[in-house]
Amino acid sequence: MSDKTKGFIFAVIALFSWGIHGPAGRWISHDGGVDPYFVFAARLWIGTAVLFGFLLAKKALNFTILKKHWKHITLVALIGICLNSALYHVSLVYLHGTLVMILENLSPVFVFILSFLILKVKPTKIQLISLIISLSGLYVIMMGKGSFPELGDTYGIGIVLGVLTGLTFGCYVFFSATLMRQYKTSPVSIIQLLFSIFLVSSILMTPIIFLHTGEKPDTTLEWFWLLEMGIFQSGVAYLFWNYALAYLPVNTSAVIFALAVFFTSVNEVLFLGLKINGSLVLGGVLIMLASYLLSRDGNSKKKKLA
Repeated sequence: MSDKTKGFIFAVIALFSWGIHGPAGRWISHDGGVDPYFVFAARLWIGTAVLFGFLLAKKALNFTILKKHWKHITLVALIGICLNSALYHVSLVYLHGTLVMILENLSPVFVFILSFLILKVKPTKIQLISLIISLSGLYVIMMGKGSFPELGDTYGIGIVLGVLTGLTFGCYVFFSATLMRQYKTSPVSIIQLLFSIFLVSSILMTPIIFLHTGEKPDTTLEWFWLLEMGIFQSGVAYLFWNYALAYLPVNTSAVIFALAVFFTSVNEVLFLGLKINGSLVLGGVLIMLASYLLSRDGNSKKKKLA
């Protein structure tokens, strides 16, 4: 089996797993009434345990990276994991998982904006065009409120939370990039870095598990989906995705990442009764197109610098 085929298989497994995340998170918090803050805090610890077990099995468990970069890791954990996860799960109370996934794909746009504001990187024509395309997609989705009568008057709140989810994920990508680049040639080192970020995030969110008074899971099915999200979406998917990146070209990974939105939509249509409509499709296509163009533009600049 070729490296590219291995990478593609690893990527599809990761993306299929992430495609379950949105529908499961919406069902457990919206339909089941479980407190979304408890869900994401508990999910982080479960995912951390999966990464811990992987590194232990690989005999690669150490805290060298955490000790070396603890300030940077704490920043990434607080904004890119804690805040992003909180916004993601609260968004699922107001919006379908597919919509939240699409809005989270605004993250490359926010990475480009942060690069301009903080690093003073002059935007390229492709980046400016992508910004216009992504804002057009967001506008289509915002104006598509009538296509989602089941979401009621809280649709606007959900859109704002979804955009903030994209912003915080963009912060995760932007602030973690310098750390990731130092270890990009070693998938195990990347997992060690991810474990460090998840461990700090879990510790920061621990008070929510014990002090927050929101509703906890009280049925076997609710506990099942909580464990599933922690084990697979917060643990296994990250392992497979990072190993996929070791085998796949960046352009390929940027394109197939759209499968996460596709799998989310399929799962919601099959299990939660989501009805696909024009504003969802058109807005989603525009945002995903902008995301792809920005990823491709970023990769082209890296090749020129190499």
